[in-house]
Amino acid sequence: MTNASKKTFEVIQEIWKVFAKPFTGLFAFAIFLMVIVAVSGAVYPAIIQQVFNHLAGEETIFQYNFLTLVPLSIICIALIKAVAMYLQIITVNRFAQSIATAMQTKMMSHLINADLGVITQHSSGVFISRIMNDVNLIKEAVVRLSNNLIRDSLTILVMIGMLFWFDFWLSVLVLAIYPIAFQPILRIGRKQRGHAKRLQITMEEMTSVISEIIGGSRMIKAFELEDTQKFRASQSFDKLKSAYLSLLSGRARIDPVLEVLGGIAIAGVVGVASWRVSNGEMLVGDVLGFITALLMLVQPVRALGTLNAVTQEGVSAANRALELLATEPDIQSDKNAIDLNAEKAEIEFSNVSFSYDTAPILQDITFTIKAGETVALVGESGAGKTTIMNLIPRFFDSDKGIISINKLNIKQISIHSLRAHIALISQDSILFDDTVMANIGFGKPDARETDIIEAARKAAADGFITALPQGYHTNVGPQGNLLSGGQRQRIAIARAILKDAPILLMDEATSALDAQSEQLVQDALEQSKQGRTSLIIAHRLATIKSADRIYVMASGKIIETGTHESLLEQKGAYAKMISLQQFSK
Repeated sequence: MTNASKKTFEVIQEIWKVFAKPFTGLFAFAIFLMVIVAVSGAVYPAIIQQVFNHLAGEETIFQYNFLTLVPLSIICIALIKAVAMYLQIITVNRFAQSIATAMQTKMMSHLINADLGVITQHSSGVFISRIMNDVNLIKEAVVRLSNNLIRDSLTILVMIGMLFWFDFWLSVLVLAIYPIAFQPILRIGRKQRGHAKRLQITMEEMTSVISEIIGGSRMIKAFELEDTQKFRASQSFDKLKSAYLSLLSGRARIDPVLEVLGGIAIAGVVGVASWRVSNGEMLVGDVLGFITALLMLVQPVRALGTLNAVTQEGVSAANRALELLATEPDIQSDKNAIDLNAEKAEIEFSNVSFSYDTAPILQDITFTIKAGETVALVGESGAGKTTIMNLIPRFFDSDKGIISINKLNIKQISIHSLRAHIALISQDSILFDDTVMANIGFGKPDARETDIIEAARKAAADGFITALPQGYHTNVGPQGNLLSGGQRQRIAIARAILKDAPILLMDEATSALDAQSEQLVQDALEQSKQGRTSLIIAHRLATIKSADRIYVMASGKIIETGTHESLLEQKGAYAKMISLQQFSK
C-alpha cells in the first residue's frame, strides 16, 4: 500500500509512532490539564442551578453566606480553569511544534541523503513547500486534534453528564437531535481531503514560481521580462486563491448545519422545560442550569463538527510528507562494501551506458585514466561529458558496464570512502552563507587555519580575501552573492585543493576567471595535479592542451582520442572545434 492510499487512522498512527512518541510526557500532561478544564467548566451550570433554586426559596448548598460563597466560588473556578487552560495551550502547542520540528529535521536529512536524480527532478520550491507548508498544516491539525478531539470531547462528556443530572428526558431529546448532523459533516470532511491536496499542490507550484522568479531576477531584467513574470506570478496567486476558497467553502458549510441543529435543540428544550415547570416536575433553577450546560455544549460540539475537515486537511499533508520520507535512495553502499584506502587511483570505464528516463546519454563508453594521468573530455553540450564525471562519485549509477578504481568496481566501495577520495570543482561554484574560512574548510573539516590559507594562495584567492572587510572571517552571503563569480570560483578551487584527494574532477573549473587569475590558478592546479588522477571538462585550450590524453565526445560516444597535438593533426572534430573557438596551438 502506498502512502497516498493510507486511511486517516493509519496516517495518524504512523505520525504518532515515528514522530510523536518521544513527546508522550508532554501529551499526557496536556490531557491532565484538559481534564481540569472540562471539569471546572462543568461547575458553572451547577452553580447557576443552585443560585436560582436558592432565589426561588429552595434549599441549596448556598443556604448560608449566599452573597459571599457564590462570588468566591465563581472566582475560584474561573482562576483554576484559566490557569489550566493557559498551561494546556502552551503544552499542546509545544507538543505540536516538537512533532513539526522532528518531521522537518527528518525530511531535510532524507532530502540531503536522496539521490541526485530525485532532487533534480523537481524545483527547490517543491521541497520547500513540503517541508514548510505541509508540515505547518500537520502542526495545525495536531493542535486541533489535541484541543478538539480530547479537550472538547472531555468537555462534551462532562456536560452530557451534567444534562442527565439535571433532567433525563430533556437530555434524551438533545442527544436525539445532534447525531442528525454527523452524515453531512462526514461527507464534507471527505471532500475537504481532496480540496486540501489541491491547495497543497498549488502552494507547491506557487513556491516554485516565486523561487524561480527571485533566482532569475538578473535574466528577467536583462531580457525585460518583468511584465511576463508579473502575469505568471498573478496567475499562480489566482490559482492559490481559488484552491483556498474551495477549501474554505467546505469549512463554512459545517457551522450553519450545527447552528440550525443547536437552535432546534434549544427550542425543544425551552418548550418541553416550560411545560414540565408548569406541571411542577422541574424547578426553574434546574431549567436554567440545564440551558447553561447546553449552551456550554454548543462550542465544543461545533469544534468537533469542524474537526473532521481539519483532520482530513492535515492527513492529506501528512501523506505527502510520509510519501517523501518513504522514497529510499537507489544509490546506497552495499552492505558488504569495503572502504577504499588509496594514495593513487586508476579509473577505468568498461562498456558503460547510461540513460535518463528513456533517453540514452552514454553508449558503451570505454577508457582508462592511469594513476597520475590528466585526461580531458571535450565536445558539444549534451555529448555526455558531465554525465561521465557524475558517474565516478556515484551521483548516478550506470545502466550497464563497470566503472572501477584500482580494478575495484565502485559499487563495491562504500560511498563515503569513494567520495572521500574525490575532489570536485564544478562550473557552478556553490558557497554557503558562512565565512570564507568555513567555505574553504568544508573541503577538510579538520584542517588548520594555516592549511586553509595555503590552499587559498594556491587558488590565487588569498589576495582578494585579505582585502575583504574581515578577511577570511568575512561572510560571503547566501550562495556567496556578496562575492563576484570569479571570487566564488577561486574559493571553490581552494576548497578542492585543501581536500587533497587522489582523484580530481574539474568541470569547467576556470570558466568564471579572468585571464590573469586563470593563469595563476592553472599554475596552482598543475602543481596540485602532480601524482593525482585528474579528469577535466573544459573548452579553453589553456586548460586542456597539457592533458595526457583528450577524448572527444559526440552523442554519448567517444569519437576521437589523442593528445592536443595529435588531434589537431587528425583535422577531425577536435581540430574543427578548436578552429571555431579561435584557439591556436
